[in-house]
Amino acid sequence: MKNPDFHCHNCGQRIAHGDPLCTRCGARLPQSANAAESDADQSPWTVTHITAGLFLFLGLLFVSALVARAAGGLYPSQEQAIEAWVVVHVLAVSAVGTVWVMGLRRASSPLRALRLVRPRTALPATALLVVAALAFSIGATFLYGLAVAQLDIEALRPSEIDQEIIFPGAGMLLTLQALALVTPVSEEVLFRGFVLRGLLRNIGAGPAVVSTALAFAAFHLDPGTVVPIFFTGLALGFLYVKTGSLWPCIAAHAGQNALALLAVRAGL
Repeated sequence: MKNPDFHCHNCGQRIAHGDPLCTRCGARLPQSANAAESDADQSPWTVTHITAGLFLFLGLLFVSALVARAAGGLYPSQEQAIEAWVVVHVLAVSAVGTVWVMGLRRASSPLRALRLVRPRTALPATALLVVAALAFSIGATFLYGLAVAQLDIEALRPSEIDQEIIFPGAGMLLTLQALALVTPVSEEVLFRGFVLRGLLRNIGAGPAVVSTALAFAAFHLDPGTVVPIFFTGLALGFLYVKTGSLWPCIAAHAGQNALALLAVRAGL
């Protein structure tokens, strides 16, 4: 007799015991009731935990900004670069701490809970999906910029990366480490690993991806970047659902940030 209480470990779709693949996202399903229950236990947080976690992180975001400003004031010659580097690292600790307190500490396998696992897609397919997500995000950002410029809506014009946040000379490696490594890992852990992962089990893949993208955009606190970052969030959410892993999302996110920094450094 089919049991309607099992759920896909990846997208939350109700499944019948014995079905080999999820009918919604295509994830390979465990073949026993015990396996299904064990995998479901890997994400023990609810929408309530997610909501509380986002409010906690919002508060920590403002605290991080104050800490970064104080640190930057100690080195006036490189104030903005110091501020950017410090805020990234404080926010990373805040993001991981929020995820741990609000859910991860209750997981029997934290890495599996966040889907820091090998993608279920083959390596060539995964690489292609990462490139496609990156291209979609960059393309959407470019088209948005053109549309805003054409409509001449100054308030919605995307903010340009300030050269001053990049350390000079070889110090740029510190900026790359912060913005192209630490930021992608911490933001993907929070938004895709925690928020999206939890929402998938409660509201399904489509609404979960859109909701997470909206939260991802809103937390950047810049009206000019809300729309392009929303599209980036959609691409990363799709990548997460399609591959069943957080690693491709981190790779795409890191690639976009690195390209943006290198473009600014090159004066493009």
